[in-house]
Amino acid sequence: MKILLVEDDKPLSMVMKKGLEQSGYAVDWVKDGPSSLEMAEVYSYDVIILDIVLPGIDGFEVAVKLRERKIRSPILMLTARYQEADRVRGLDSGADDYLVKPFSYPELYARIRALIRRATRTETNRIVIGPLVLDSTFRTVTYNGLLIALTSKEYSILEYLIINRNGIVTREMLEEHLWDSEHGTFSNVIDVLLSRIRRKLCPEDKEAIIHTVKGLGYVVKNEKP
Repeated sequence: MKILLVEDDKPLSMVMKKGLEQSGYAVDWVKDGPSSLEMAEVYSYDVIILDIVLPGIDGFEVAVKLRERKIRSPILMLTARYQEADRVRGLDSGADDYLVKPFSYPELYARIRALIRRATRTETNRIVIGPLVLDSTFRTVTYNGLLIALTSKEYSILEYLIINRNGIVTREMLEEHLWDSEHGTFSNVIDVLLSRIRRKLCPEDKEAIIHTVKGLGYVVKNEKP
């Protein structure tokens, strides 16, 4: 999933960006309010992590403007401002959650997962589709009871397809959500990764879980186990 990190503290941002990327997220980082609005207009983000004290436009105003522009990405305000009035203002400005610095990374990641669940109407971090079980807390996948060894990017592709199950996911959607804006993809990368995922899940039937919709993209169907 793709995250926009809006934070003017560069050392903290670099640590957060690295940690989020190691956890499988694609992360774009900007350090001021106007740039965050520009990025959110161009790209579709699964979560926006937003500081309050920013150059140009503060986080409260950014949140208001995002909602005015009908940008519905979940917003997590992450700030050192801990007063109740600030929390209330942040939530009333359009934020979906509010976390005070200093914070623990396990809590941050849990809150991100909760926001993604809410946005995608997924009830739990454990999704079962036939013989396949995906657990986003531990980033594990089992198929017919066997643990499947996936690379970070393979897991991210499969997770995105499963979260958007029953809907067609295009190549462009995968590129936009799974790579940050500074890194493009080669034309065959997604094909190669999908082929590997299918082979690892069920080498006898490549369409067992991920179905190709010719000329459009891919779909995972929500089948009962």
